Amino acid sequence: SDEKRMKMTGDQFFVRTPQEMYEAFPGFEDAVARTQEIANGVDIDLDLKKRHFPVFRAPEPKTDVEYLRELCDEGIRWRYGDNPSQAVLDRLEYELSVITRMGFSSYFLIVWDFARFARENGIPALARGSACGAIVAYLLGLSNVCPLQYDLLFERFLDPNRAEAPDIDIDFCRDRRGLVLDYVKQKYGESNVAQIGTFGTLGAKAVIRDVARALALPLDRADAVAKSVPQELHITLEEALESGADLKAAYEADPQVREVIDFGMKLEGLAKSAGTHAAGVVIADQPLNEYVPLQRIGGKDDITTQWPMADVEKAGLLKMDFLGLRNLTILDKAVQNVKKVRGLVLDPGTFPLDDEATYRLLQRGETKGVFQLEGGGIRDLLTKMKPDSFSDIIATSALYRPGPLEGGMVMTYVNVKHKVEPIPKVHPVVDEILLETYGVMVYQEQVMRILNRLGGIELSKAYACIKAISKKKLEIIAKGKEDFVKGAGERGMPPDEADNLFGLIEKFAGYGFNKSHSTAYAAIAYQTAYLKAHYPVEFMAALLSCGMEDTDRICEHVDDCRRQKIRVLPPDVNRSEVEFGVDGDKITFGLAAIKGVGEGAVSAIVKAREKAGPFKDIFDLCERVDTKQVSKSVLEILIRAGALDGFGPDRNQHLALCDRAIQAAAARARDRAAGQKSLFGGDDRKTGTPQAPPSIVLPDVPPMTQAEKLAAEKEVFGFYLTSHPLHEHSARLQLYASHNSADLQHCTEGAQVRLGGMISAIKRTNTKKPSRNGHTRYANFDFEDVKGNMRCIMWPEEFSKFGEQVKTETICFIEGRVDKRGREPNLVVDNLITLDEAEKRFTDQVAIKFRRELHRPEDFEGVRAVLAKYPGRCDVALLIESFDEQNPRLRFRYLLSPGANVKVSPSPTLAAELQAILGPGHVQFIATPKRRNPQAHADAVRR
Repeated sequence: SDEKRMKMTGDQFFVRTPQEMYEAFPGFEDAVARTQEIANGVDIDLDLKKRHFPVFRAPEPKTDVEYLRELCDEGIRWRYGDNPSQAVLDRLEYELSVITRMGFSSYFLIVWDFARFARENGIPALARGSACGAIVAYLLGLSNVCPLQYDLLFERFLDPNRAEAPDIDIDFCRDRRGLVLDYVKQKYGESNVAQIGTFGTLGAKAVIRDVARALALPLDRADAVAKSVPQELHITLEEALESGADLKAAYEADPQVREVIDFGMKLEGLAKSAGTHAAGVVIADQPLNEYVPLQRIGGKDDITTQWPMADVEKAGLLKMDFLGLRNLTILDKAVQNVKKVRGLVLDPGTFPLDDEATYRLLQRGETKGVFQLEGGGIRDLLTKMKPDSFSDIIATSALYRPGPLEGGMVMTYVNVKHKVEPIPKVHPVVDEILLETYGVMVYQEQVMRILNRLGGIELSKAYACIKAISKKKLEIIAKGKEDFVKGAGERGMPPDEADNLFGLIEKFAGYGFNKSHSTAYAAIAYQTAYLKAHYPVEFMAALLSCGMEDTDRICEHVDDCRRQKIRVLPPDVNRSEVEFGVDGDKITFGLAAIKGVGEGAVSAIVKAREKAGPFKDIFDLCERVDTKQVSKSVLEILIRAGALDGFGPDRNQHLALCDRAIQAAAARARDRAAGQKSLFGGDDRKTGTPQAPPSIVLPDVPPMTQAEKLAAEKEVFGFYLTSHPLHEHSARLQLYASHNSADLQHCTEGAQVRLGGMISAIKRTNTKKPSRNGHTRYANFDFEDVKGNMRCIMWPEEFSKFGEQVKTETICFIEGRVDKRGREPNLVVDNLITLDEAEKRFTDQVAIKFRRELHRPEDFEGVRAVLAKYPGRCDVALLIESFDEQNPRLRFRYLLSPGANVKVSPSPTLAAELQAILGPGHVQFIATPKRRNPQAHADAVRR
């Protein structure tokens, strides 16, 4: 940004040709020539054809081939009993013959070995992806999905015609993935195993922020420019300028922004940082430094490769995915919670796949926290689809992708399932293959079957054809079409019909999803849904425990607990564990989820409590827990979080006691170190249960107000726990809303409504085409009111007006049109109104009550003066409560009008000033919202 800074000037910064080098160094021709001699002396010969896989040592005298067959034979008895079908035996023989011929028996044994270690140590481990199409993987316990039952293809996993190594990706419990890695290092040698490196590159948004920082552009301006880049995967700055109206406007109007983006386009795509791949691990037969350069990432001890994954594979090294999957950890913790609380030992792999309660939960879209099914969009799809079989769950994750959504395949599936449309008919063979997905080509395996059964193309070559279609490799597609038409002709199909059918395949095959992967993940989705349906408290405790590092995630799950009527108790040093726990039908708050405390401190608290029983008071807590771990700042956070409320004193009193408690603990520690006995009896060194002073003089300080408690909770949790802002504003929200979320079920399409509630779960993105005024940014969000939750969308024109107010936990009113095209109504938002603005716009009357026995004549004068300060359009009504002097039990009410000239502007300050004179409960704002008949036809303006 400093124009006078040192700069590299000139036009000579480029790689010169040999001739230009000689010209640059006249008289030094020998020295220049010597550089070529040095280069010629460098001899690097990388053998990229030889594999350097580790070798699994089978128990002697067996070979790896023999041992693999032995394990598979045991697996058949485990999975299928003593009398397996011929189809099972034939499939096993075929797969083992391919694996043996290609030399991958040792590979399968390596994967089986570390998966076995995981299972034997209680670490959940499951294969995902195309490996689930191999019956060998199922028999070895790598997968829990039977490929024959779900028609999964081995050829989708391992191509017998190519020498590529197979790729078995294993998901592990996130918390214990490191134990499996340690076992692999121990088994094959520390120097033979490493994680795979990655390189972070400068994307469009990142390069804007980095260049803006270098050019000293203000942070808020840089952030605004970066956010105006459309939300598209891998979008470049050049593309962003074409499709993002806001970015283009800033580029054209602001020279500083133009400079930032111009520099950014030159730097975009450059490697910025080195990192570690989330899952990739490489294993070799010798120390890895013999084959690949290694590195240590700053701040970490793990060794990683300097080559990315693709280059590691090209070098002939064995690459494996060890992914730590959070949802496997959730499953594991939920199962442990059920065992601890109910004494039941659950095996998620044995859950019945026809459970009605699970499908009802899915059909309602109550799937927050359910693997792969928790996003707002996919919850909408579930409510439309109404899944009632496991095959529907498999299809859901395959269909919920941009291609099928934009291509209309999703609604075809839904409508045919619900008999709104007839099932599409193409050809008897095709119709049979597509029957499970209601005539829609959803899976790659289906396309492979069609190419094989109708065109006579081998399954492995059929998959090659699908890959060519998705990558638009025209030569391979043309060859595939030729083979298909020829094969179909040999099977009696006319050439024009075969040509049309291949055109249909070409259209939809690019959208096809790997059914093996979808089935494996559908199993985890179903298992998490089953636990949520049958053991909601244990499941939600596990879910909360696995998201403690993410405040937004905890907030979302706590809200979900409220919707399920599950109470999450406030933190308590005498009740809470490190993680979230279960106490009957309630959840105890995990102390480690309190911001700024740290797991070391809460672990020390829990250990001290388990060792010597509950803490008696703040002095006892400080004395029994090392103050180096629970420092004054940590103690103050715990107090503000309410974790010491169980001791009795108010939070402000505890805050005032902090210094005394820590000093007393330090003094006692010094006494113990010096060998002195307690002044209050006994030797603490022997009992291990130090006592607090016999009485505590509590400081005389004002108690913490409810508003202060909520503010403190927001600070230390990142959200509200013991109460909710909606409770505070519930009267106003109900007063000015025309409908609530439950009413929308009965509204007609396009009905205009006004709802009052709170915004959450915001997702901002961009439309492909700008709106009429050139805006592209819009938002989806959840809107929660007293009756439930609904999904809303605010399109670009409206978002350009109200986008700044669309923030998490904003309490407001929204007006819009009901969209009932799905099974559950959504709202298209046209307007957003703040609470104060709603009070001014929608209050029809301010009612003021006077009571004869309570109020005096001067109160009337005070009220008159206040009303005069807030002139407006709203009527005022006076309600006088009096009584008969002869018979005080006989009471009267008089409704008076102060006159047409007395009108006010309603506001919180007006209400507060009137209540200061009259007392609480004597002022009321009255509104009569025009509640439309939900059954009436809506006369709405269509977009």
